[in-house]
Amino acid sequence: MTIQNRSKALQKWMQRFERQLTVAAGSIGLTLLLLSFDFHFLEANLYDLRVTHGFQRLPSPNIVLITLDDATTKEFDELAPLSLDLHTKFLEILESNFAPKAIGYLVDMNHVHQMNPELFQKEWGNRFFQAAERLNRRGTPFLLGTPFDITGEILPPLPLHSLPHAVAVVHKDGNVFSGDKITRRALLSLYDKPAFHLALAQKLDATSSLSFPPGSFYVPEVDGRFFFFPYHRSTVLNHRNPNDLAYSRYSFGDILNRRLDPGVLQDKIVLIGTLNTNDSSDYALTPYSKNSFTNPKLVVHANILDAILHQEGIRPIAAFWNWLITFVVIHFVLGWILSSTPVYGVSATLGLAFAFTLLSQFLFYAKGLWIRESQPLMGIFVGYYLAVPYRLIREYKTRWSYQRKNELLLQVEELKTNFLSLVTHDLKTPVARIQGLAEVLLRNSHVQLGSENQETLRHILVSTEELNHFISSTLELSKVESNRIPIKFESKDVNQLLEKSIQEFRVPAQAKNVQILCDLEPLFPVRLDSSLISKVFNNLIDNALKYSSPNSTIQVKSEEKDNWIIVSVKDQGIGMTLEEQQSLFTRFYRAKNDATLSVSGTGLGLYLTKYFIEVHQGRVEVHSEKNSGSTFRIFLPLDRPTPSQPLQEVFNV
Repeated sequence: MTIQNRSKALQKWMQRFERQLTVAAGSIGLTLLLLSFDFHFLEANLYDLRVTHGFQRLPSPNIVLITLDDATTKEFDELAPLSLDLHTKFLEILESNFAPKAIGYLVDMNHVHQMNPELFQKEWGNRFFQAAERLNRRGTPFLLGTPFDITGEILPPLPLHSLPHAVAVVHKDGNVFSGDKITRRALLSLYDKPAFHLALAQKLDATSSLSFPPGSFYVPEVDGRFFFFPYHRSTVLNHRNPNDLAYSRYSFGDILNRRLDPGVLQDKIVLIGTLNTNDSSDYALTPYSKNSFTNPKLVVHANILDAILHQEGIRPIAAFWNWLITFVVIHFVLGWILSSTPVYGVSATLGLAFAFTLLSQFLFYAKGLWIRESQPLMGIFVGYYLAVPYRLIREYKTRWSYQRKNELLLQVEELKTNFLSLVTHDLKTPVARIQGLAEVLLRNSHVQLGSENQETLRHILVSTEELNHFISSTLELSKVESNRIPIKFESKDVNQLLEKSIQEFRVPAQAKNVQILCDLEPLFPVRLDSSLISKVFNNLIDNALKYSSPNSTIQVKSEEKDNWIIVSVKDQGIGMTLEEQQSLFTRFYRAKNDATLSVSGTGLGLYLTKYFIEVHQGRVEVHSEKNSGSTFRIFLPLDRPTPSQPLQEVFNV
């Protein structure tokens, strides 16, 4: 195959699959464009929508919160986070009167130290340390939560720095993700050391084999590991109330004053922290609290610990799947818009967006799988708004091309019509002259010419008559196609027009030994164009006579039935097949068989017949069988309304 042939084959292949290639190229380009943007703000809001308005798991009943709240500070007439002596008494009461499963101490002991440093140098520091140690020895893990700054972990003051401790921070999306300070992810480890929640969970696991929760990821910039954690449903199903902490909550003062039943903390994981309404640092902005601004940090710590203990993490899908999903939805939208109607295109776009959102929500709730919705949803709607103008441009170009072709065809049609009109007009005069001279020669030269020459003159006359008939039919066709046939409706008796046409064919019928029988029912006059209807009758009777065999009959019948005047012409001729009947009323059509070769004709008679009858808002029917004759029936309305549209609209030529 030559290079030129290969190029043509490739061009032909590309034209064949032009739409598919356009959709694929557009989908890839738009996907790459959208994936170059993060859409963090949109994705964060979609994420929060799933967290706050979807299905959440019930909080663990084994996690209990002890809050150093406003009632406690008022009762002891101290500022939060209280002095060390109160914390020591509190811890000793927990040790002696209660039997918790583990204790997570989330009070910042450095703030306690700042309030009264000398207490740490006296017996209270050692007593606190010894109480915590006794808890650890008897199998109740005790863990201090420590703050963190740019210098690293801030250790508790002496002598508490020797107690088990770990970084306990509530991470905010500040300079990453949406940058809106919302707490959506938690710190698991920092510098290869477990953070508070993971460390406490590992202490609760006898084998210390607790792994990272699903969806955890490493951030090399801070040498830390994080995971997106799920929030658990409130016990009273009210997320907008900051006082609704979802987990069982008891006051710090209730334990100090021994007002709490020891059984409520039996085998419970106790988290102790401050909850002061005057201290904004005790609260965190969470997806639950975006409308009410804050939720207690202690609740956030409980949710993180709950998720780690039950291995409940949100797993973001891989970048490849995000690319593939975005490409698929864009490809679907572009393909559907370019190949369907606008209504179906809008329905498919909205339906796809709705179905994709439902599927993403289901996977998020059921499997903890986080499909990024921002790029696919943006791809759906951006793809729609790009595909619609593109389709309009293509349709405009196609329509413009068709319009140009139509204009060209109209010009060609007009040239053809003018040419036919010119030629036929110019032919009529020489044909009439030939016919006249042949008639004169035949009439005056019977003596000088022999019988053979006389027969030749008769053939000339017959041929000129056929040629004259063809020219007349062509002229009528030209007038029909240019809508230049004058229509003059007047009241006429159909039977009179039939009788006149039959009388014209009496002599040719006798010459062929064909009998024309009439059965004309008395009729009321109807509005019609007598010239056109006479041509119709002449065409039908002429055709019946041409294709009738000698010694046969032609039956012409008229009747009135159901507001129609019906005229039928039935012959006993050669008949037609079903295939021939389907093309019978087209221009220049003539059946190609041995029986019709000897019969002269233009192939325009029945075409013009159908046109003239439909101009009168009637119809033509034919019933025929091979070698069994044919019956043509025309239907003319009794009450014909005045036509309001042009003739070319009445009959498409």
